[in-house]
Order: sequence, then C-alpha cells, then structure tokens
Amino acid sequence: MSASVDPAGRPYRQLARNARLANVRLDRACAALYAGEWEAPRTSFFPSIKETMIHLLNADRFYIDALRGERPGPPDAGNRASAAEFAHERAQVDDWLIAFCESLTAQDLSCRIQIHWPTKVINETVADTLLHIFLHGQHHRGQIHSMLSGTNVPPPQIDEFILSGNDDARVDDLKTLGWTEDRLAQ
Repeated sequence: MSASVDPAGRPYRQLARNARLANVRLDRACAALYAGEWEAPRTSFFPSIKETMIHLLNADRFYIDALRGERPGPPDAGNRASAAEFAHERAQVDDWLIAFCESLTAQDLSCRIQIHWPTKVINETVADTLLHIFLHGQHHRGQIHSMLSGTNVPPPQIDEFILSGNDDARVDDLKTLGWTEDRLAQ
C-alpha cells in the first residue's frame, strides 16, 4: 500500500483483516473436523456449524451488494459439500472486503448507501454498514467457536489479531495468507 492511504479508513482495514484472519483459523478448524461434525446438530441460533457459517457468508454478500450499489439477490441455498469448499467462498468474500476497505477515504466512509431489506429500504453510511458487517461477523464467529467446543477440534483463538504486540500469535496465519506485520499495521 502506498503512503497516500487515508488514515480514516484504518479501523475498517483492521477489522477486515481481523475477520479474514479469524475466518482462516475457523476454516482450518472446520477442515479438521471428523466426518459429519460440520453438519451435525448443535445448540445455537443456527442448528449447525455449517449453517452458522453459511448464514454469515450470505449476510456478508448481502451487505457487499449494498456497498456496490446493487440490490441483493436471493441468499445462496448453502449446498456446500465440505468445509473446504466453503472456505474457498469465504476467502473470496473476505478478500473483497479487505480490498474495499483498503481503498476507503473519509469521504467514502460518509457516503450513504441503500440497503434493501425485504420490508424496507435503509439509508445508511458506508462506515456504519461496515461496522455492522464486522460486528455481525464477530458475533457469529463466537457462536462457531462455542460449537467447536463440542467437537474433536479445540476452538482456535479468534480475537487478538489487531494488537500490534501480539505478533507471535499470528505468525502461521500471516504466512498462510502471504501477509506481513507491516501490512497489518497500515
């Protein structure tokens, strides 16, 4: 990234990168589940790890459509045969959000967009829409984390990525993504 990056976008860049790193860890954990555990019934708002992850992906796509100025299409039915197939789709959405946030200016953040819900249209700022996306994602990643506690895979740590002094905890994750600590700091 160049030195001309608008500092107003930094919190959103950090949140987008945090989401990507947390999702990488959850995807890795889900890939290690025994056969059938991803789809197995669980106690949570959504009935399985798979359904919770699909809801989160579909919600992100819904809001991305709004950020693009598009009307959202119907949610994907969620017919992913494996956690690995899901991880590929999740990465594409995360990478789009990161690229979007890396280009944000203070002016962009104050722009208003229309979010077409089934019964109304919400007129919201880009900044507040992004905050909603990232808070919604963290909420559901927490549910997934909890559901992993009932599996053969220990739930991974998913909440420390934007702290600069905790770089030793994310070495492998950054290597997986081809990122550096310098990129996280921007």
